[in-house]
Amino acid sequence: MRKIISLMCLIFIFNSFLFAKDNLKNSPRCKTVVCIHGFLRSKLSMSMIARSFRKDGFDVLNWGYSSRKRKIKEHAELLVMDLKLISQKKPGQPISFVTHSMGGLVLRSAINNPKCPIEAKMGKIILLAPPNRGSIIARKLGKFKLGRLIFGRYAGRELMDSSNFDYLGNFPPNLPVLVIAGSFSLNPFISGKNDGKVAVDETFLSAPHEHKIIYAGHTFISFNKKAIYYSKKFIKK
Repeated sequence: MRKIISLMCLIFIFNSFLFAKDNLKNSPRCKTVVCIHGFLRSKLSMSMIARSFRKDGFDVLNWGYSSRKRKIKEHAELLVMDLKLISQKKPGQPISFVTHSMGGLVLRSAINNPKCPIEAKMGKIILLAPPNRGSIIARKLGKFKLGRLIFGRYAGRELMDSSNFDYLGNFPPNLPVLVIAGSFSLNPFISGKNDGKVAVDETFLSAPHEHKIIYAGHTFISFNKKAIYYSKKFIKK
């Protein structure tokens, strides 16, 4: 009788282990989110979003780069290198993204890089205040010597010169994308709804995507509670 009971206990423990293992595979801890900041910003600007996802059990890479020192495609090449490292550690597991401003353009270029791992095309994407159709304020500042000095010769020059970034490529149609645009602004030089730096009309992609507008300014939209809420809801659903 004791042998039977012992055997049953072993079977129960073994099944429990398998169940726990399966749950671990399907838990948020096995999901990765990469945060990408915008032009003239740092990882600090994405720290609140990164911390919020970590609290919910996600593995988070708050990716930083020197935004003035390279062109957008060159930043994207560096991002792809880190995405390959993640995919090697977690093969077959989706990588999702939350980006701010120019970070969304860097991601677009990375996703279209032939060396980008398939895992980066299996997750979901949040674009906060992305200048997908350029930034009218950047183009205006580009007409002045001081503006050109601040923006620099590389990615900043692209922001000053471009009114459309489709040359970076589009996101694959099967990749869920949510654009969150801001509508709080005191800037008299931009007509229509805008966040102070990017007009709402400039945030739209030419590829299929979901779109939301929240009452937030460009600089601090990554700290906005609604932006974080919608980002987490979209990636989790």
